[in-house]
Amino acid sequence: MPTPVGHVLGGFAVYAATGGKPLKEDLTFAAICAGVSLGPDLDFAIGPLAGRSYHHYFSHSLGFAALFGLGAYLVARALQRSNPLRDAGILFAIYLSHIFLDLLAKDTTPPLGVQLFWPFSEAFYKSPTFTFDEVRRGTLGRLFGLHNWLALAREVAILAPVGAIVWRWRNRSEPLDSHGDGVSTS
Repeated sequence: MPTPVGHVLGGFAVYAATGGKPLKEDLTFAAICAGVSLGPDLDFAIGPLAGRSYHHYFSHSLGFAALFGLGAYLVARALQRSNPLRDAGILFAIYLSHIFLDLLAKDTTPPLGVQLFWPFSEAFYKSPTFTFDEVRRGTLGRLFGLHNWLALAREVAILAPVGAIVWRWRNRSEPLDSHGDGVSTS
């Protein structure tokens, strides 16, 4: 599974792809997007309470993502956001980005993969090849060890340019023609 930094960078790339406003215009929504990019990993909190790990179970599924998207729409509507469907769609896509990145990560800790099709299936799925390395957990030495720093560097090297390119492409300024509509008649 990618690091929290990798998940936030992946979420930012999705935010950029959706044509999100410049961050300074809607800083609160941008912060919510960052939080949502980490949301599926809240299942780490269930483990100590339940006495076993629930990481990569239902919170990493398309079914839970759909429930999350519906909830995001209802909250955005209750908060009278100008376009609650758009906001919920962005948050839903960012939530999905977390699941997608986890599918592309090396996973050596059972259960292997994610419960992608929960509640219709309890099977776990993972990519046969990986783009991202696993994050080692446990002691502080393992958590802050060289392996995890290299995994983080790999995520930044892959995801930061993707987010920057998408952001630049979506926010490019196109010169207008003499009619002001960007369509040339010549």
